[in-house]
Amino acid sequence: MIIAIANQKGGVGKTTTSINLSSGLAREGFKTLLLDCDPQCNSTSAFFSSEDTQNSTFSLFLKNDTESEALIRETKVTNLFSIPSSIHLAKVERSLTAEIDAPLKLKKSLSKFKKNFDFIIIDTPPSLGLLTVNALIASDTVLIPITPSPWSIEGVQDFMDTFKSVKETFNEKLKLLGVLITMYDSRTLLAKESLEQIKNIFGTLIFNEIIHRSVRLEESPAYKEDIFSFAPSSTGAESYKKIVKEVISRAKK
Repeated sequence: MIIAIANQKGGVGKTTTSINLSSGLAREGFKTLLLDCDPQCNSTSAFFSSEDTQNSTFSLFLKNDTESEALIRETKVTNLFSIPSSIHLAKVERSLTAEIDAPLKLKKSLSKFKKNFDFIIIDTPPSLGLLTVNALIASDTVLIPITPSPWSIEGVQDFMDTFKSVKETFNEKLKLLGVLITMYDSRTLLAKESLEQIKNIFGTLIFNEIIHRSVRLEESPAYKEDIFSFAPSSTGAESYKKIVKEVISRAKK
């Protein structure tokens, strides 16, 4: 199954979710590939140094300039592989816009080996540009992280318009896996009110587990570790374990 982690708004936990969901699936025994489709390359920096990824990047994968399998890198997590990103991806995105099959590049590149993995997780940029559209077209389903705030709610409604457009035009089988509440702070009235609004909009699509605001989750990428190895007893680790279980359950439906 190919899962895009997407939301046009930045700072909602897309990368944190991409890192820990992919790692959690791998730790459950699923062969998993993490694609870093974001020029900010934060998912990449959680596992690799910039020197490690100079000749193995998502830019080459998207342009199909190099044999796809040669770009796949092992991570230190058993069963977890990655195609890293770099800042050059922003230039590639601009250069592809003139090509007639630009929205289909990722789907074509993945078609060659997607059956080699149980799960492919795509970390997308905070925009509704060509890279995000490529991810949606290539995916089976979408997971939307959203923080409980009025601005996030407005942004996700714009994203849903893009989701529906891609589904109608390019990928009629695209489904919404669910909406994940992230960075929740139960101490604030605004967060509680926003959470109720999100529940009213998405209903049963919302994951049962809520990711609370956590210093450990914010710190772990700086140490090039997922939350399970960085702080295995933390609330963040326990929450993402539950999210992994729920993703596996929803993927079977």
